[in-house]
Amino acid sequence: MFKKIGLFAVCAGLLFSAAASAQQITVVDWNIRSFEKSNGSGQTLVEDITEYVDFLKGTQADIITLNEFETGTSRMGKEKMAELASRLGMFAYFIKSYPKDDGFYGNVILSRWPMLECASTLLPYQHYKGEGNYQWNNDEMTEIYGADQRSVGYADILVPVSDTESRVIRVACTHLDHEIGTDGRRKQFEEIAKFPSLANPPYPSLIAGDMNVSSGAVMDPITNIGDQMYLNWVDHIFSFPKGAWEKVSGETVYSGALSDHNAVKVVLKLK
Repeated sequence: MFKKIGLFAVCAGLLFSAAASAQQITVVDWNIRSFEKSNGSGQTLVEDITEYVDFLKGTQADIITLNEFETGTSRMGKEKMAELASRLGMFAYFIKSYPKDDGFYGNVILSRWPMLECASTLLPYQHYKGEGNYQWNNDEMTEIYGADQRSVGYADILVPVSDTESRVIRVACTHLDHEIGTDGRRKQFEEIAKFPSLANPPYPSLIAGDMNVSSGAVMDPITNIGDQMYLNWVDHIFSFPKGAWEKVSGETVYSGALSDHNAVKVVLKLK
């Protein structure tokens, strides 16, 4: 169903590691809470992200998806996605949800393998104050569209499966609203299935993120077309199409004071 690609026919200069074969793929999803570390009585913004780098290195992930990622804002002091990607030795793609003073707020996809194509879109949203407002909606509009602007994006990643062959996979990431009503929540699930073409994907696909719901009929647009690879609380990893992936293992990785979410980790194999 999905074709393999000769590595050298694509580009001999692509930056693969010496251990080229990826018979198993380790994927980690984590709501990073904008690098706000718990301090006992609240949260403190962390400018030195070394603890976050070390935590993610410890997962030994090949692909990482991150939610609540704030970058380039005045309080951050520098562009955090580029710093994190550089220190992890990974390629990166930022999925913008909305501008935030000098920077942006959204989601991130990191990969140790090259990204061939990336795209993102904003989920339908209207604010009671009109265009240009992205947070703290009123109750009436929150019921329909959510409290904040949300997004979904994907990266098509070239994954080596042997010394001479590779396969392209699509990895999508999203973070859905926590206050939206039932009808609005279902529409958000419809949108995150539609944009990355998860019902009929061009490549074996994954979607990961904090979906702010654990289960229920509102998730049917995703659960009817994919396999749930792992769930902890409201943090999910799904695969598409059904039956295309095998789960080798899955676990919750305790993040301590670094976030109010633990990371979720799966080891997967393509069938």
